[in-house]
Amino acid sequence: MTDELTPPNPKEADALLSDLLQEVQKWEGTLAGGTKLGMGAEAVNSLFRTKVNFGNPKDKLIRLTDGTFKNSGTELLDIYKQQMQEQFDFYYMTISVDLRPERGAEFWRLTCELDFGPKGSKEPIIQSLFPTSQWRSVMSFGVGTDVGLNGNLDWSIGVDSSQLAQLLPSIPDNLKASVATKDNFKAFLAVPAYRYELGYSEIISNGEGSSLCYWRIEDENLQRIGTAKFAIVFKVPKGTDSITLRGTVWAEPKMNWLTAALEDVAAALSERFQRLLGQGDDAGSQFARGDAEFWTLTLPK
Repeated sequence: MTDELTPPNPKEADALLSDLLQEVQKWEGTLAGGTKLGMGAEAVNSLFRTKVNFGNPKDKLIRLTDGTFKNSGTELLDIYKQQMQEQFDFYYMTISVDLRPERGAEFWRLTCELDFGPKGSKEPIIQSLFPTSQWRSVMSFGVGTDVGLNGNLDWSIGVDSSQLAQLLPSIPDNLKASVATKDNFKAFLAVPAYRYELGYSEIISNGEGSSLCYWRIEDENLQRIGTAKFAIVFKVPKGTDSITLRGTVWAEPKMNWLTAALEDVAAALSERFQRLLGQGDDAGSQFARGDAEFWTLTLPK
């Protein structure tokens, strides 16, 4: 992988927000008579109470075979047929991430990292990921789409016939062949009725060909994302019965939203918080909300 990530420490972020809340309440209590949470404390408390959680990776974990694609009306590429016969078992998985912001909390970046194991001779290999930056224009269109796997083990999109003509001009030429109406959709249906509620987000993904991958989504209205779905195709050497998966996800708040809410008490805060708040979004990861999980997954046969 090219862009190594440094996940925040959840316990340190909790402790930092707890300390900040105490300081803000102390100074806003003086201003407001201590009768209720002031604007700054309300913002910090909303951030503190925001939850980011993984779904269960077993939910959509299935084995892919040549028959999987034949049944979907598509022909698997010869190289993958051969690998399925001689070297690898292929699997598809959807990982969901639920961002539940408390009232008023604003976020701008979501990062999801998945580390497959074991390492060594039985190490899983990631074949393909969705979403990726090349699909950004389609996702930003805001229509419900069916996401499928084609015979190249790459992604195809199915849309309603009434929307295709309007959508096509925004699709890059190299992707047009991978977009069809739902009635003529010939691909293994991986994520039906996929809907992306955000605008023109920046989407970065990395990890094909390795056992470690990530997605980074940046959007000014990230708190509207709700449940994000990440799709992965991976392969393991034949004879592999189980794998491990370590997932880490975190959402970084918009620091201009937080500093604006703390404007009235900013000068009274400790030097530590004045310094952090002065760093803007560079300090966002230290206030991030997130989740970390470790699973052992028995692979379907």
